[in-house]
Amino acid sequence: MASKRKILKYTGIGLLVLIILTLILLPTLVKNYAINNSKELIGRQIDIDKLRFNYFTSTAKVYGFKMYEANGTDVFTSFDTLIVNTVPYKYIGNVKALDRFYLQGLNVNIAKDGDAYNFDDLIAFYSEEDSTSGEPEQEEVFKYILEDLELKNGGVNFYDAEVDQTTEITDLDLFIPIITWDQENQSNAGITFNLGPYGTVKSKSDVFPGTGEFKSDITVEGLQLQAFTKYAMAYADISELGGSVNAHIFLNGNINAPLETLVSGEVNAMGPFMKDNQKETFLSSENIRCTLEEIDYSKDSYRIGELAFEQPYLKFELDSVSNNLFRIFRIEEETPADSSAVAPEEEGDTTTLYYALQNLKINQGKMDYTDNLTGQPFDYALSQIEIDSDSIYSDSEWIDIASTMILNERGKLKAEVGYNPMDLNYATIDIAIEEFVLSDLNIYSRYYTGHSILNGDMFYFSDTKITAGQLESENNLLIKNVSVENIKGGLFALPLKLAVWLLKDKNGDIELDVPVRGDMDDPEVDTWALIGATLKKKIFDTTDNPILPLARYIDADPDDLRSIAVHYPDTALTEDHKRQLDIILDLESQKEGLSVEMNFVGVDSLQSLMAESYLSEGFLSGSKKDSIEDREAFEQYVYQQVGSDSLGFRKSLSQVSANQGMDAVAEEYINTMIAKVDAYLKGKQPATGIVVQKAKVSDKDNVEAPPGFKMQYTLKDKDGEAAPDSTSEPDPSEDPPEDS
Repeated sequence: MASKRKILKYTGIGLLVLIILTLILLPTLVKNYAINNSKELIGRQIDIDKLRFNYFTSTAKVYGFKMYEANGTDVFTSFDTLIVNTVPYKYIGNVKALDRFYLQGLNVNIAKDGDAYNFDDLIAFYSEEDSTSGEPEQEEVFKYILEDLELKNGGVNFYDAEVDQTTEITDLDLFIPIITWDQENQSNAGITFNLGPYGTVKSKSDVFPGTGEFKSDITVEGLQLQAFTKYAMAYADISELGGSVNAHIFLNGNINAPLETLVSGEVNAMGPFMKDNQKETFLSSENIRCTLEEIDYSKDSYRIGELAFEQPYLKFELDSVSNNLFRIFRIEEETPADSSAVAPEEEGDTTTLYYALQNLKINQGKMDYTDNLTGQPFDYALSQIEIDSDSIYSDSEWIDIASTMILNERGKLKAEVGYNPMDLNYATIDIAIEEFVLSDLNIYSRYYTGHSILNGDMFYFSDTKITAGQLESENNLLIKNVSVENIKGGLFALPLKLAVWLLKDKNGDIELDVPVRGDMDDPEVDTWALIGATLKKKIFDTTDNPILPLARYIDADPDDLRSIAVHYPDTALTEDHKRQLDIILDLESQKEGLSVEMNFVGVDSLQSLMAESYLSEGFLSGSKKDSIEDREAFEQYVYQQVGSDSLGFRKSLSQVSANQGMDAVAEEYINTMIAKVDAYLKGKQPATGIVVQKAKVSDKDNVEAPPGFKMQYTLKDKDGEAAPDSTSEPDPSEDPPEDS
C-alpha cells in the first residue's frame, strides 16, 4: 500500500514536472518551429530573439522580431517588443478578445520600382492560399473586443527607385482605447509620426465600427516641401522645391466608401518656391493660405472659402517658340488639329465639375517678364499686384474680378473683368493705364517701326464688351510729351515720327480713339492683332492724309488747308484767298516744325481754260451774244476750228492751245499768281518759311486738277529742311503691311 502511494506520488510529481518543463520549453519550441517553417507558414523567413508567455496572465511577449526580404538577407520588417494580453474566458463565447496590444519599435522597409513592390510575393502567397481553400464556409459574425491598442516609436522607410529617394516616417505612435464588433459608441484613435526631419503629422479619429462611419482630425506641422523635390522632378524640369506647409484637415466619411470622404480644413504654405535648372527662382510666394470648405471628390465638387497669396512671384520668359513655364512643366503647344479634336465622353459619366471660391486675394504680387521676340531681351517688371474677387462659382451667372498693379515701377494699371462662367462668349473688360513710360517699349519700337521713343507717358483706357462672341472694344489713348527719333530698319517701317508730329495737339499731347470690332468665335481672330492693326491703320491714315489732324490742331476747315482755287483770267487775290492764306500762316506759327509748300497745279486745265476763252470770243462775236447759251453749238464750233471732232472736246481745246502758243501765256499767269501769293505771305509774316512754287511736271494734278495751289505739309528735320522720310508717304492704293 505504501509503495503504491509512493508510485502515485512520484508519478504525479513527474507529470507535474513534465508539464512544467513543457510549459517552460513550449515558447522556445514554438519560436524554433516558427523560425524553421516560416517560409511555408507565412511566405518569408523570420527570426525571433525571444518568445515569452505568462500562463497566469495569458500574456505573450515577443522580442527582436525580424521578417526578411524575399532574398532572405535584407530586413523587410522588424520590431523590438510585442506584448499581447488575451482574455481566454471570452473565447468560450466565440469572442476574440485582447485587453492589451503593445508594439514597440516597429520598422517597415517598403521599396517600389515602377509598378513592382517588395511585398508582391507576400500578396501572391496569400492570394494563392485563398484560392486553394475550397468552398467558402457560411460566414459567421466575427466577434471581437480589442482594448488598449498601442504602437510606440514605429517607423516606415519608403524607397522609390524611379526617383532614387527614401522617405522616412519616424516616431510613429498610435493609440486606440477600444474597438468592439457591436460597439454603439465611437472608438477613438490617435496617431503621431514624423516624416524624418521634414515635419510632423498628428491625427485623432473617431470610428463607429458598426456603421463604418468615421471622423478624423489631422494636423500637419512644418512639412518641408524639400522632401518632395525628386518627385516633382518627375513632372517638371526643376532643380529645387522648397518651403513648408502647416495644415489642419478634417475628414468625414465611411470606411466602406473611402472615395466619398468629405474633406475640409485649412492649409498654409510658408515660403514655397521652385527653382529652374539654372537654379533661379521662377515661382514663389511669401505665404499661401487656403481654406477648404468642402471637397467632395466623388461628386467633382470643390468648395474653397479663401485662397490668398501674399507676395507671390512669377518669372515669365517668352520667345517665338514657347515660354519657360511650358518648358519647365513639359506642356506642349496645342495645334489647330489638337484644338479641333473633341475627346469622347465616357458612357455613364454625367458628373459636372462644380467649384466655388468665396474669396480670391493676391497681395503685393510681382512678375518679371522677359521676351526675346525681337532678338534682344526685353525685361519688364510688374509689381504691387493686387487682385480681389468674391463669390467665384462655376454656376454663377456673372463673376467680377478687380486688379491693380504697378508697371515698371511707375505706370499704374487698374482692371475690372467680368465674365459668365457658364458661357465665356459674354464678358466685359475695363482697363485703365496711367503714366505708362513709353520709352520702356524702345526695343519693340525700334524693331517694328524703325524709331526710338525718347520719352513720353501713355494713358490708356479700354472698355470692352463681348456679347455672344462679338467683340466691341472702345480704346482711348492719351500720350503726353512724346518724342521719337528715326533710326535705320524697322520690320514694318511705320512713319511713326511723322505721325506723332501730326497727331500732337497744342499741348503737345496725342489723343486717339481706336475702336475694335471682331468675332471671337473665329479661330483666326487675334484680339491684340486686331488692336495693333487698327492702331497701325490710324498711323498710316494720319501720314497719308495729314490735312485732317492739322485742321483739328487749329480748329480749321480741312478744305481751307487742302487747296486754293484760282479763276482765270483774274489775278487779284480775293478776300477768300486772303482768309485761306491767313489760316495757313496761323498754322505755320502754331505748329512747330511745320514745313509748307504751295504748289501751283492744273497747268493743263489752265491752258484748256485759256483756249476755251479765246474760242468763245470768236463764237460770241459771230452770234452777237454776250454768253454761250447753246453749249452743243459751241462744241461744234471748236471742232470746226481744229478740223475734226475725233479728238473730243478737251483734247480739241489742248490742240487750239498748242496752235496759239498759249504755253507762254499760261506760264506768265502762273508766275503772276505765285508772286502775288508769295508777296501777300511775306507781307503778313516776313519770316515765313512757306514755299510758293510751280508743281513739278511729274505731278499728276497738273493734268487732272483745276488750276490753283495744292498744299503739302511735311516735318522739318533738325536743320530746318523738310525731312526726307516725312515726304515719302505710302501709296494710298496699297494696304499697310499686316502684323506677323
